[in-house]
Amino acid sequence: MQQFSAREKYLITNTLNSLPVILQGRAVLIDLHNETSVAGIIDSADGHMTCELTNAVFIDRNGEQHAFDHFMIRNRMIRLLHVPKDLDIKHEIEQLQRRPPKKNKANAKRSFKQKRAEERHKETLESIKAHRDAEKS
Repeated sequence: MQQFSAREKYLITNTLNSLPVILQGRAVLIDLHNETSVAGIIDSADGHMTCELTNAVFIDRNGEQHAFDHFMIRNRMIRLLHVPKDLDIKHEIEQLQRRPPKKNKANAKRSFKQKRAEERHKETLESIKAHRDAEKS
């Protein structure tokens, strides 16, 4: 599995930048901003939507096709990414958005401010309890 930076992980789980990552290993058609298209198999993609295709066919404005063994598309050139009809994209996106459980905060180191705030909170609760006990007697 690819290693993504923290920013890429955020983009993949919170935006549609996840589409090329989901479609890795599948044949796709990508329309580009300069009125051309590229068809091929997504070999790798990052969180910024930069895609590397293998066995690619570049289709220019005149409809002429040019074969490439390897083709790279920068994120800002992508206009439209055609999703195959047999792929349940909703399910795939939900799988990516599932996050691992958060770390246990009890084991985390506390800062001086946190410790002081907890001590003051305990003192306040004890004084309230003492005040209530005094009212009852």
